[in-house]
Amino acid sequence: MPVSKDRTLKIESVVLMLCVSVSTLFLSGCGGAVDPLNRQAISGEVTLNDQPLDTGSISFDPQDRDQGRPGGATILDGKFSVESERGLPPGTYTVRINSADATAEAAGEPGESRRLAKERIPTQWNSKSDQTITVVDGEDNSFQFAIP
Repeated sequence: MPVSKDRTLKIESVVLMLCVSVSTLFLSGCGGAVDPLNRQAISGEVTLNDQPLDTGSISFDPQDRDQGRPGGATILDGKFSVESERGLPPGTYTVRINSADATAEAAGEPGESRRLAKERIPTQWNSKSDQTITVVDGEDNSFQFAIP
């Protein structure tokens, strides 16, 4: 029994629609996962007494724990950066900066523990910090901190 042209066109249309649908499903799966936290890359500079802070650490604690996650970075030669994969969700964060004095020496006697290194950063920038930043979705989240 011969197949009519109309029936052939209908079959071809159905096959074409199926191919387009399957292709769309495959391509939509290749885009990677969407970050549910909407993390943003952050970067910046830190100076101490008008000089780049040679080494230290910077941490960011969310003021609203339901909205954000804590994060941090190493400071080297006055600069820090965090890629978006490890970045901060939009929100306001308390900033804490630490940098120990590298000149702390051993106590002297073998077996004695090393003396704790003195913190070079004033307490209002770390343990008693009231310094804040606001991370904004899609903005250049670059921050400068000048510690006197």
